[in-house]
Amino acid sequence: MTRQRPKRSKTIPLKGNKIRGNGEDYGRYYKCWNCGRICNLDRDALGDSESEANITPTGYTQLDQYGSEVYHCFGAAGSTQAICEAAGGEWTSTRYKPVVNSGCPHCGSPNWRGDF
Repeated sequence: MTRQRPKRSKTIPLKGNKIRGNGEDYGRYYKCWNCGRICNLDRDALGDSESEANITPTGYTQLDQYGSEVYHCFGAAGSTQAICEAAGGEWTSTRYKPVVNSGCPHCGSPNWRGDF
């Protein structure tokens, strides 16, 4: 007999507001158990117990105040191009930022309602 692992998440529903609305939003909004952001059941996708966060790195180029590209060392610690390339890194102007494709709009958790 196998014991089920206890879940770490919890469901945090937000109550419908009849003072400022008609109460039709009851059961529609939940707090993400991971980051605390308010998620909408109609807008934000939910996953199942096997889903992973759908976050992709998107490249962009950072510019300084004069409009020139700012370079940095990617893959190794280095402050100049010679040190960076000697350490096995890549001297590049491309930086990466995470973009959430589905799930919680803030952290990307597919289990933002806390079902699993």
